[in-house]
Order: sequence, then structure tokens, then C-alpha cells
Amino acid sequence: MRRPSAHILSALLLCLGAGVASAEEQDTAPAADDESDPPVLGAAPRPAPNETASPAFMAEIYAAARHGGRLYDQRRYAESLPYLLAAAERGFKLAQASAGDIYLHGRGGVERNVLVGIGWLGVAAAPATSRRIADYFESVQAQLPDAHEGNAERVVEEFRARYGHARHRVECRVFGNVVNVVQDIGCRFRDDPEADPLFEERQRAQSDVEEVVVTAPIIDTPAPEIGEVPSGQFIAEVYDAANRGSALYNEGKYKEALPFLVAAARRGFKWAQASAADIYLNGRGGVAPDLEAGIGWLGVAAEPRTAGSISRYFKDSMARLPDRYTPEVVQTIVADYSDRYGNAQHRVACRFESDEGRTWSLYFKTLQCRFIDEATQCRNLVFDGTEVNSQWTCEPLRGSRALDARPY
Repeated sequence: MRRPSAHILSALLLCLGAGVASAEEQDTAPAADDESDPPVLGAAPRPAPNETASPAFMAEIYAAARHGGRLYDQRRYAESLPYLLAAAERGFKLAQASAGDIYLHGRGGVERNVLVGIGWLGVAAAPATSRRIADYFESVQAQLPDAHEGNAERVVEEFRARYGHARHRVECRVFGNVVNVVQDIGCRFRDDPEADPLFEERQRAQSDVEEVVVTAPIIDTPAPEIGEVPSGQFIAEVYDAANRGSALYNEGKYKEALPFLVAAARRGFKWAQASAADIYLNGRGGVAPDLEAGIGWLGVAAEPRTAGSISRYFKDSMARLPDRYTPEVVQTIVADYSDRYGNAQHRVACRFESDEGRTWSLYFKTLQCRFIDEATQCRNLVFDGTEVNSQWTCEPLRGSRALDARPY
């Protein structure tokens, strides 16, 4: 079992002994405009546990979960916390896990409280939950000093008794199989099976009459030949496609996401490849199922130096294929995609982000792919007398924060 560093141990001892400690470092990110006005909290009457909630209260909690999740994804942690807590108190697991992550780290200037963080994460990790939340909770538990395990267990039991989803007439279910690629768990009030805004976008995305409008080509700049150095403009456009595809995919807008994902997948970006594969294998969002494309994209994404979740998904998916897809057939398809879309052929390197100083994290997208020519084509090195800083000089990214190609 991996033991915690001295820094983590000292922080844990301080927090578990005194209750609160301030974070030494705060995660910050530039503010981004929200797509809608923030919901008003506390306007609707609060139901008692096990009491049927009013439609107004349900709508308020759905809006809080959605708005808090959006702010959290933008790393606006302090702003997101009130909305996350409103949903977390009613058993919404992703809100609970996100709130737990904020308290564990003291993110965004929020006062750090490890016990509260463990409590929220512990109730989020209770059955049924997603593997990424369960894995995160397990990693936190593994780093607790032995003397404080009982104290943490007591807090988790208390949170589960008060904020378990069943106690608040909420049901949760997992979407899809690609752990760490999709926001893969959703919760809704049991008494509101038809008018659930959290699932509304997914239901629309599943409709086979959905029309996708692409107003401009995904990549305008001419593509380089295999092995040729790409231009800065091309690099920026591929990063932008990866960002926009990932954002749409996470929103359940699968058909809309697919062209952007494929544009990045063709250049060797593994998360884009795995996400495109998931859409083709399952026919998500009204996309016609295409097993060969799904096998090919998932196979090249699962090649050496990839995320464990992608490897597991590839193994699980291959075991469920029709009999006509023998191991030899699968190998041929994957080899073809690897020859054309392997990251090395397109001067793209994929590596794992160091977890030094970030032993606990809800972000499991630690595999990053970047163009190896990014430094020369899209960066300007500036020496301020003490250190060298790297400034991004290419087109700004228009999508959400990059999930597998962040230009920092």
C-alpha cells in the first residue's frame, strides 16, 4: 500500500486533531461566463427526510446540482460550494464527491476541513456509485494515519445516515462504461421520473431525430503529412477540437461531440479516441452503431502508455463483441487504426501528469496528450531574471478547459 508523504501526513494530523487547516496552495482559474443565471437557493419549502418533495423544490435542487457542477468544472470552487452542498444534502452523489474534494484540499480559498471532506466523499462512495468516486475514496482512506481511521469511519457513518440518497427519496444510476471519460453518474428524485432536468439533455441526445448543425469545418488549417511538423495554427485548432468535443460529450451531446472528437482522435489524442469509440460502440445520441470504428478507436487508445480505465474498457468491450469479431479480426482492425492514428505518427506525446503534491484528487484524467512541437510553435519562453516562464502564443482555446491537451 502506498504510504502518504510527510507533507500529507502532517496536514492530516493537523486537520484531524484541530478540525480545520488552511491549504498551502489554492487552485485558481480564470472566471468563465455561465450559460444561465444562477438558481435561487432556499426559495422552495424544504421537505423532511423521506417526505415527497414539491416540484418547485426538485427543480431548485436540479438547478443547484447543474450550476454547482458547472462552476466546479471551471475550478470556481468557492462559488460552486453553496450549490453543491444544496444538492449534496439531498443525496446527489457527484455534488457530494465534488464538495468533498473541495474540503479535502481547501480549494479556491475554501477553509480546509479534512473530516468534512471525508464525510462527503464517504457518502458519495456508498453503493451505488461510479468507479471513479469509489477509487478516489479508497485512495483517501489508504493515506489516513492508522490512529485516525476510527474517527474518519465515524464521520462517514454519520454523513451516510444523514445524507444518503435513499433517505431523501433520490435514486442514482451510472451512465456508460468509460470510467474517467464521462461524467458517469446521475441522481434524480424518485417521485419525479418524467420531469427530471438532469436527464433531459441525455434524453434529447438519445433521440434519433436530433439534428446536428456544424457551421464551419472542424479544422480549417491544412493538415501536415505524417511525421511533418504541424503549424501553430493547426496545433491550436486540434486542441480546440479536443476541448469542445470533451465538453459536449460530458454534457451528453454525443452526436454533436463526435466530429470534434474524431478530429482530435485522428491526431492521436487518446481521450478523444476512447470517447469516440464509446459513442460508436453504444450508438449514443442517435449515432448509428459502428462496431468496427468503435473497436479501432478504442484499440488505438488502449495501446501502451494509456490510462488504466481505457485499458479496462477495451478489455470489457472486446469480451462482449459478437462471435464474428474473433481475436484475429480485432487485431487486424486495431493494427490498421494504430498505423494511421497512433499518437507517435502525428508527433504527439502522451504522458501521465505527476501526482506530486496532489495525492488526493477527483480528477482522474491524468493522461495528457500534446504535440511535441507545441513548445516551438505555440510558446514563447520569457526569462524574468529568476526563472523561465512559458507563454502561450497561438490561438486561444474556445472550448472548455482541455481534458487531455491543456496548454499551460
